[in-house]
Amino acid sequence: MASRTKQKEEARARRLAEERARAERDARMRRLRGIAGIVIGAVVVVVVAIAVSSGGSSGGTGLQKGSGANKTVTGVSQLLAGIPQSGNVLGNPNAPVTMTYYGDLECPICRDFTLSSFSQLVANEIRDGKVKVEYRAFQTATQNPQTFETQQVAALAAGKQDKFWDYAELFYHEQGQEATGYVTDSYLTGLAQQVPGLNVSEWQSARGDQSLVSQVQSDVAAGTAANVTGTPTLIFTGPKGTASPPTGVPSYSQLQQAIKQVSA
Repeated sequence: MASRTKQKEEARARRLAEERARAERDARMRRLRGIAGIVIGAVVVVVVAIAVSSGGSSGGTGLQKGSGANKTVTGVSQLLAGIPQSGNVLGNPNAPVTMTYYGDLECPICRDFTLSSFSQLVANEIRDGKVKVEYRAFQTATQNPQTFETQQVAALAAGKQDKFWDYAELFYHEQGQEATGYVTDSYLTGLAQQVPGLNVSEWQSARGDQSLVSQVQSDVAAGTAANVTGTPTLIFTGPKGTASPPTGVPSYSQLQQAIKQVSA
């Protein structure tokens, strides 16, 4: 009898967990639909339109081709045009507020964030020199540690030519489905070939730079020390201290509120 009672309790606990998970997914989708309806600036319109029209590549295998790829590359280029880049940092190096962005390039929630409220932040506060963003690698969605390291080094190698954010944005826009093994050397090289102005030969050489491997490992260690448990994790730092918006996909207004909390 005790065993049957325990089984019933465990089954009930599983049902409750599944219901909570469904509720969280539904809430996230409602937030995303609300964000998608906000139009702030022509550049953001282009980026959101790309996300809706392309929706990744066919079959969830990543790496768009043809007109879909051309639209994505154009949208990313317009979003980032004229904004300073230095390695994994995007924005004016003297910006009063820094947003540290812990992410995993295969993370679908990071993709949702990148294609919505982050684009608005780039088009406004980052472009205006009020905020800069520093990307740090933290493994969550990527199943294979070696694949995680390889793809993050690929992005950092593009950063050697101040194209990290072009590469990372294209990765998120052309992200495949989880657990499909779509991140191959061909995929990573294909992204590099799409980045306007990137010297692919130099990029390939930079991928062998052991200092980039050390940087990825340092990012992960820093995230662990900061009690990061998921991606994206966003930490704003400014004259008044630090602040973090809600986890998951924070809205643009929630990002603005965090900026306000740390600004002078």
